[in-house]
Amino acid sequence: MMVRLAPIEIFSLMINFLLGSAIVVGWNFETKQDVWITILLSLGLGVGIFYFYILLHSLGKWGNLIQLLELGFGKWISKLLGFIYCLYFLYIAGRVLKDFSFFIGQVLFNNIPFGIISFTFLLVVSYSCFLGIEATARSSLILCAFTCVIILLCMVFGFLSPYFNFSHLTPVFRTSWKQIISSVFPTGLTFPYGELIVFTMVFPYVNDRKALRKYGWISVCTTGVLLLLAGEMILGLLSPETVNLYVFPFVKAVELTAVLDFLPHLDAFVVILNLIGGFVKISIYMYGGLMILAQLFPKAKQNRQIIATSILTFLFAFTLSKNIIQHLFIGLKVVPLYLHIPLQLIIPLILVIILSIKKYIVKSL
Repeated sequence: MMVRLAPIEIFSLMINFLLGSAIVVGWNFETKQDVWITILLSLGLGVGIFYFYILLHSLGKWGNLIQLLELGFGKWISKLLGFIYCLYFLYIAGRVLKDFSFFIGQVLFNNIPFGIISFTFLLVVSYSCFLGIEATARSSLILCAFTCVIILLCMVFGFLSPYFNFSHLTPVFRTSWKQIISSVFPTGLTFPYGELIVFTMVFPYVNDRKALRKYGWISVCTTGVLLLLAGEMILGLLSPETVNLYVFPFVKAVELTAVLDFLPHLDAFVVILNLIGGFVKISIYMYGGLMILAQLFPKAKQNRQIIATSILTFLFAFTLSKNIIQHLFIGLKVVPLYLHIPLQLIIPLILVIILSIKKYIVKSL
């Protein structure tokens, strides 16, 4: 059966995907009061990345990533690169799963091992992959509304909180442009916006490509604006001097958002937010890996592919970092430079150049 997704379903998937773990661990407060500049610059580049991937699809006649690689590099190189992208998607899925496990383990269940939390959550994601991307997209459409309402609710109470101090947001323009640029590139650019590379496996299924081209930027901008407002709320509540002391600054800030003793436990909403974002993000990454496996090994049964990707995701989550500090350092310092940049930008850029040259040669003949 041919998969068809409505543009609004793609947009909701993108919003939940981009927020994902970014709403919990995605801020870089090295620029302190000027963090809004880094967020806005990253947002502008994020919109550019989105249209860069749309251009890639346009040049490749809206094939998925593996088909685009085959058009540009040939059959055998595309299979090698496809396998690399499959491992990359599953590795990032494992990293997000570990983000989720650390978060739940520290905020809710201190006595439950991370492995049990991850295994339980991975069962739900695997079942989602078994149902297919259409089921995940329909679920995401409903969950997106909850996500936006929860974030806006937390921010309203955050800005109204007696602990919120506007003086924490000033002075501005005190950070050097060198430091701002180092915060934007590569981390701010590649996380979360560059991670849209996995949607190159999903975009071909949209049933209205004109709407995707015309309105897709709205999802990216919605995410950026929510991250900007939430970042300012966090600074106002925690102060620039102490915000970097917290592993999960958004959770700590929300703990201070009680107004007149009304809804004193809004941090429970953050848990729901993380559940939604983690579910969608891991599902999309695992689905991207599954689609690549299905094309590389077309004779393999779907159930076996789902089991294989689930096992790999689980192993990646617990074998490549020992604790939360090492996990965050690798995720925010090492991975963007050595994995994200080559696989999100360099290879797609080479592919765009090759496909553009081929298109020009065909027109010239």
